[in-house]
Amino acid sequence: MKKNRKSRKEAMPNLRPPTMMIDLLFGALMLFAFQMGAPTAKTVIPHEVDLPTANSDQKTDPAPLLALKPVRMPDGSWQYGIPDGRILGLEQTIGYINKSGKTPVLMVSKGARVQDYVDAEQPLRLAGLKAGLAVEISEGEDK
Repeated sequence: MKKNRKSRKEAMPNLRPPTMMIDLLFGALMLFAFQMGAPTAKTVIPHEVDLPTANSDQKTDPAPLLALKPVRMPDGSWQYGIPDGRILGLEQTIGYINKSGKTPVLMVSKGARVQDYVDAEQPLRLAGLKAGLAVEISEGEDK
């Protein structure tokens, strides 16, 4: 009878490989992971912050602009054309800008190099004025 039992155990295949230690380690790892929670979670500390906001009821008009067309003279200096067609030297242009109270904007042609704008703006910047940049649009072009 003992022989019959032994042969029956040998005949029955065991589907579980001997991985008991791996199962225990994996179980401990999973328990540890669930105990820790999400590894990327951060504690959120709320702060009350007052952000500055603009008063939307207050209507402001855009700053008046003065279009200046830079003109390079043969000696390398810059003069500036104003909207009425006159071409003024640097000192005259500064006086005109201060008298009008407008923000100067250098109008350069579409094909002009950036260096031309920088060179034309430099004398105004040295005089304490900050001039903007605008690209001239030809008639019939879309803006």
